[in-house]
Amino acid sequence: MQTHKLCFLVGFCVFLVSCQDNVMYSDYKSFDYGWFKSDTLMFDIQAPDTIKPYDLFFVTRVNQDYEFNNLYLIANISFPNGKQIGDTLEYEMAESDGELMGKGFGSVKESKLWYKSNVIFTEKGDYTLEVKHAMRKFEKVEALDTLHGIMDFGVHLETIKPTEN
Repeated sequence: MQTHKLCFLVGFCVFLVSCQDNVMYSDYKSFDYGWFKSDTLMFDIQAPDTIKPYDLFFVTRVNQDYEFNNLYLIANISFPNGKQIGDTLEYEMAESDGELMGKGFGSVKESKLWYKSNVIFTEKGDYTLEVKHAMRKFEKVEALDTLHGIMDFGVHLETIKPTEN
């Protein structure tokens, strides 16, 4: 019986690695007590190439303590030369009945959220991506002090797979 479990585990790990072959950069931040409004997540990305286009994704892992249907984020990218690009983003995180979207078993769901496509890193060097949540309670002006239910937040930079004709 143990041999079957080991074979399944090894097969599952090989499957996960093979699905990730186009990921050029991946980094996650974990939260023990929620994502505090004062937490600005920092991701340092070394430009992999100055010619090829890439897709940039956010990846979230949430549990049933996440009480919202959406997720508001503020993201800023700093270029090696100091230039910055900022975005305010909204993502759907749950169905209208409250069931969390995403893949996963049980109460934990992982969602891959598109951020930017066809990104070309025109400058060599380090790019810094800063992300913070901008969640508020309904009809409240002040930011939510702690966003509960977010277990992990990550960034994936992926090569664009050529389309087959």
